[in-house]
Amino acid sequence: MRDTYFISEIMLIRIASGDRDAFRSFYDIIYPQVYRFIHYFLPNKADCEEVVSDVFFIFWKERNSLLDIKDLKAWIYIVCRNAAYHYLKQKEKNSNISIDDMPVELLIDRNNVEGEMIEEEMLDVYNGAVSELPERCKLVFLMIREERLKHKEVARILSITEGTVEQQMNIAIRKIVETVKKYYPSLSFNDKKSEKQKYLYR
Repeated sequence: MRDTYFISEIMLIRIASGDRDAFRSFYDIIYPQVYRFIHYFLPNKADCEEVVSDVFFIFWKERNSLLDIKDLKAWIYIVCRNAAYHYLKQKEKNSNISIDDMPVELLIDRNNVEGEMIEEEMLDVYNGAVSELPERCKLVFLMIREERLKHKEVARILSITEGTVEQQMNIAIRKIVETVKKYYPSLSFNDKKSEKQKYLYR
C-alpha cells in the first residue's frame, strides 16, 4: 500500500478532529489499495464493495487512534484482512460454503507492465497457474508480487512467521514455474531471476 506514504501527520490530525474533507482525501488516497486487497479475498464485486464500506467505517470510528499507530500501512491491511475474514465466516455460516473454497483471483494491470511484452497466451497460462495455488500460497504470492510488501510485513499482517512466508513464496514460485514450463519447455529459469522470470516477482 505504497500510497499511505502520502498520508501526512497533518491529515491525520485533521481526521482526528472530525474533519470530513481530510477523511475524504484519506479515502481517495487508499481506496484503490483497500479495494484491491479485499478483492483478493472476495472476488464478487458486491461482496467486496460491502466490506470496503465496512472498513472505511472502521477507519472513521478509529480516527482518534490513527496518530498513535506506528505502522499505519500494516494496520490498514490488518483491518482489511480481519473484515474480509469476518465477512467470509458469516457467509460460510449462512451458506455452508467453506472459506477454503473461496477463490482469490490474480489482478494484473497490463498497462503497468514496464517495458515487457508478455504474450497473451503466456499470461493466460500464468494466471491459471496462480489460480491453482493453495489459498495461503496464493495470498502470500499476491501480497508480495502485487502489493510489493516485504516478507516481514506479510508475516505481521497474516499472523505467520517470516519463515512461513518464505516457504509459501518458494512453493508458489516453484509451482508457477513448473506449470509455465509444461507449456513453454524451452524457457530458462534460474535463481537469479531471468528476464523471462521477472513478471513472477515484479
